[in-house]
Amino acid sequence: MYQARSQKAAVEFFWIGGQQRDVLSNRDPDFDVEAISGFPEKELVYWTHSILLSLKQYENVEKPLVVWDIITALLAFKQSAPKYVEHVLAKWLMSCVGIQLGLPIAKTLSQVSRLLSNIGSRQLHLLNIINRRVVLAELKADNINCSQTNLGPIGAEEDLALWMELLLSCENELRERLVAFSFSAISSSISTSSSNGDWQPVGLAQMGQWVAHNGDNVRDHLKLLVAGFRKLNNRYAAEEQCSYCSASVPFESTEFAFCRAASSSGGVGQSHKLLRCAASMQVCPTTPSWFCICCQRWVSKLAPQALFRMATYPFDFEFSTVSSSPEVISKPLCPFCGILLQRLQPEFLLSKSPV
Repeated sequence: MYQARSQKAAVEFFWIGGQQRDVLSNRDPDFDVEAISGFPEKELVYWTHSILLSLKQYENVEKPLVVWDIITALLAFKQSAPKYVEHVLAKWLMSCVGIQLGLPIAKTLSQVSRLLSNIGSRQLHLLNIINRRVVLAELKADNINCSQTNLGPIGAEEDLALWMELLLSCENELRERLVAFSFSAISSSISTSSSNGDWQPVGLAQMGQWVAHNGDNVRDHLKLLVAGFRKLNNRYAAEEQCSYCSASVPFESTEFAFCRAASSSGGVGQSHKLLRCAASMQVCPTTPSWFCICCQRWVSKLAPQALFRMATYPFDFEFSTVSSSPEVISKPLCPFCGILLQRLQPEFLLSKSPV
């Protein structure tokens, strides 16, 4: 059902994308259309208008984030006209942060990276999806998530490295918002000695360690929140236990963890590799968790509704959490991509011959 609906949306988008619309100008002075053979200038202008208009509509947080049609259109243009795709995305980014039009793509990406705190979470989610599914589509999600900047044969492209840096900066911005909101919510709950809404933050010990490991790259405001929480409460254990052997699991990465089974058994045992929840940073349980098909991350504890509605990075978390209780999100959404999460079935359940 969902696949048919997505295909219908893509067909409709391609059908109307290049058709004539009420556009102020049939020319784009910021782009050299002659460099693209086989595409009339007027048609490209209509396509640009259609794509930018669609992206603008998705800035409404009430609209479900289903951009399969836009991604398909951009990928189709990328094969024959990559510079055109770069131009469209640059125009969209400039409109998001309000910077000067006509700048080189390198300067555009650099300025956007410095202004991420002024961008809404929905726009950050859109940027992450387009970055992963269009610009960095050739890269494996695991390499991106582990911040492996050695991009192989395509690593020579300087612009591609800048897009990679922008993606990591966007995800770091979203993670900071989630961590800051979590610490502010629990601190408000402790100070008022009452439950602060239905949503309760988890993984505070792991979040605190993440802030400590990235002290040079996080805001001072976030450091103060973590320090204030530690003064009020010290009952949160810093280490977790392995789900398979009960060995301790140190926090070394936000993506995965290795238990200390080998060291605890005199080097005889084998360490288990465990996945971490993208929202709480805790080790995921052995039971099935939610999975994001875009960033390939797992989620066992859902992020709060407030993360997906933030217009900017709010420095008044304490006021916002006290005045209104954090709400439990009604749908399972990825904290980094904003799309619906899925439940993955084991491969043997999907196979015709599960033996």
